[in-house]
Amino acid sequence: MRHFSRKFTERFRPLVDKAMVGILRSRAERAFAKQEFHKAIRLWMRGAAVGDAESAFRLGEANRHGRGVFQEPARAAPWYRMAAERGHVDAQLSLARIYLHGAVAKLPLRWERSTRDPQQAAAVSNSLLASTTSIQADTAEAIVWLEKAERQGSFEASALLGTIFLHGTGTEKDFAKARSFFERSAEHDQASSQFGLGEIYYQGLGVEPDLPLGAGWYQKAADNGHVRAQLAAATIYLTGKGREADPERAAHYMRLAAEGGDPYAAFVYGRMCLNGEGGPVNADRAETFLRRSAKTGYLPAIKALASFYSQGGPVLPDLREAANWYRAAAEQGDVQAQFTIGRFAAEGIGIATNLGEAARWFQQAAEQGHAIAAYNYGVFLSAGQGVAADHDEAVRWLEVAAEKGVPEAKVQLAGLHMRGASGSPDVGRAVDLLREASDAGDRAAKTQLALIFLSAHHGERDLGQAEKLLLDAAGAGFPEASLHLGHLYSGQFDKGLVRPEEALRYYVKAAEMGNAVAQHIVGTMLSSGRTTDSQLVEAVQWFRRSAEGGFAPAQFQLGVLYCTAKGVEQNLEEAVRWYEAAAASQHKMAMYNLGVMLIKGMGIEADPVRGEELMRKSEITPSPTPAEAVPASKA
Repeated sequence: MRHFSRKFTERFRPLVDKAMVGILRSRAERAFAKQEFHKAIRLWMRGAAVGDAESAFRLGEANRHGRGVFQEPARAAPWYRMAAERGHVDAQLSLARIYLHGAVAKLPLRWERSTRDPQQAAAVSNSLLASTTSIQADTAEAIVWLEKAERQGSFEASALLGTIFLHGTGTEKDFAKARSFFERSAEHDQASSQFGLGEIYYQGLGVEPDLPLGAGWYQKAADNGHVRAQLAAATIYLTGKGREADPERAAHYMRLAAEGGDPYAAFVYGRMCLNGEGGPVNADRAETFLRRSAKTGYLPAIKALASFYSQGGPVLPDLREAANWYRAAAEQGDVQAQFTIGRFAAEGIGIATNLGEAARWFQQAAEQGHAIAAYNYGVFLSAGQGVAADHDEAVRWLEVAAEKGVPEAKVQLAGLHMRGASGSPDVGRAVDLLREASDAGDRAAKTQLALIFLSAHHGERDLGQAEKLLLDAAGAGFPEASLHLGHLYSGQFDKGLVRPEEALRYYVKAAEMGNAVAQHIVGTMLSSGRTTDSQLVEAVQWFRRSAEGGFAPAQFQLGVLYCTAKGVEQNLEEAVRWYEAAAASQHKMAMYNLGVMLIKGMGIEADPVRGEELMRKSEITPSPTPAEAVPASKA
């Protein structure tokens, strides 16, 4: 009896399904709405089996979008074809799109079952996963199905056909055909066709350029939500080509395109908000759209966002954010960003100091031709900072920088040649390099060349030439040159050039520009011999500036002054602080005096063990009366 019933059902079900196909579709739609995808698929399959085009189309959609089955456009094609052959317009469009781009068959990874009947779900899955081959792109086949849909009044098909012939996608370009297809649907608010006509008339594709007409079609498409048309309309209103320039309308359409997902439009609109183009300055909106564009990987936006955060202006700088975006741009190969993130890593700007990372980015920028990066990388190689020392490579990169016009590179190269870093010293080559940099106006080169002439490392001494070079560099505001002029006029190089007033003047000039050595010298000159109280107070100020700049002799001298109450009130704790600072730089006398104070517990808790260790390391023979450095014990 069961066998008879099954045979009866198999024989007559198609007839019943054909008569009830509308009901089957309705039940399938309700199941789909409840996300009972397998049930919906089973019902659509019954409809497709009796020739229902809508059911076949819905099965194609289920495969294409992965509803109840593994997402697989290649498996959707047979269902679309079944519906398309029965005149289903949407199926014809979908099948055409598959043939335009091709589809690769994939193996299913898993199934999402929405039925309580696993056996039935498995049966449906197996039937849908019959062997399917990949579909190669075939523009001719796509055109066939698009023309069928177009003849049934599909404006979308008209637009696609126009686009194919406009761009020559898989076929010859034919601007006349493209224009004909676009015109059939453009007046019916088909945005793609309106945009296509904008392209044809604005760019003069197969017709004489007509900027106003093209701009008109662009604007119609833009008002219908076409993103590329919105971008085109914005550009037209910015440039005034085809329409009168109108920054406000340009900003309106640029924002629409940006909100539609165009990275370039988001970038431009962000810049417009930042610069107050087409509306008031709006830093928050600028940041939002620049970030939106940058997150797509659009390099100009990444660079603009890095600059936005690093330079500030309408907002406070955020160097951490700036570093993140400079690194993102550097990773895309932008040479200036590579140099900048290298500098950030070297100086600890926005990120922790990391000389290894700095060297890596400087090298990458140098390899792309960045002159300053080549110089920096050469310096790193020379000093062994962030990378293993390699003097030959250092010379190579410094020469690259020098050839690109970086005078500092010639100064560095001169120093390497003077030291014989790559072999024996070559003073002649060093002098030639310094002359070249000096002639280009480099102040450090003038100063280094002057020192060579003063020390007779290159032939006979030339005090006149040295003085001229130092005066030029000092006049250009180079503190080291003023310092060495002070040395020159104080008689360090030739007693015949002693000019005390000039020496003091240049020492003060260097000191005022922040040179710690000069500050110490000025302090020493003011505190030497017979001094007034005001001179001594001024001397203390210069010693303090030098000490705060890290110059150990000045730190030691401040310790002495606080111990002996000269120019300041006696403060043994302050004396200890400055002795410790100087001792950290291995200043021998500071180590000795600090050791004495530790042993006696003066200004610091007594620690004889550490005190004796410091005195031993200072290598200074103990004196019974170190009164100048340490006050007599009050014990």
